[in-house]
Amino acid sequence: MSRDSDTPQLEAASTAGSEFEWNRLVGWVSFVVGAGSGLVMGLWSFEGPVATPALLGDYADVSRRLARLGHVAFFGLGILNILLARELPTMTLGMRAKRVAAAAMTLGNVFLPLTLLAAAVYHPVKYLMPFPATSVFVALSIAVYGVWRGTGNLGDARR
Repeated sequence: MSRDSDTPQLEAASTAGSEFEWNRLVGWVSFVVGAGSGLVMGLWSFEGPVATPALLGDYADVSRRLARLGHVAFFGLGILNILLARELPTMTLGMRAKRVAAAAMTLGNVFLPLTLLAAAVYHPVKYLMPFPATSVFVALSIAVYGVWRGTGNLGDARR
């Protein structure tokens, strides 16, 4: 097979995935922000060289737990966003559903960790967390539906 005959297939594959490059970028930036927030939090963790900020309190205080959860959420949601960016082009969904899933995941990836970190500083912000969390739920639900549709008749697969 010549290199020229592979080019249209490669171009088609890259065009299908380029719609979701934003998800990949947000996912990777999320890793960087997660690592950066971990570097900062590491300064006062485990009797580090810097005193824990008073507004975060002791290790088990709600503020401190929200900050740690926000830090970890950057990693978890980042990997989900990258995975979704890879999978959406292969799913048997309409373009509208794929775009809704991509946008919802990006919104959740950005705002859920930020909301968690903000709630660590100002507790009433915690009441905003259901909005980005629901956004992630919607994105993942659409992805599950897309995978389910692509599997065909699952009853036949068990025989």
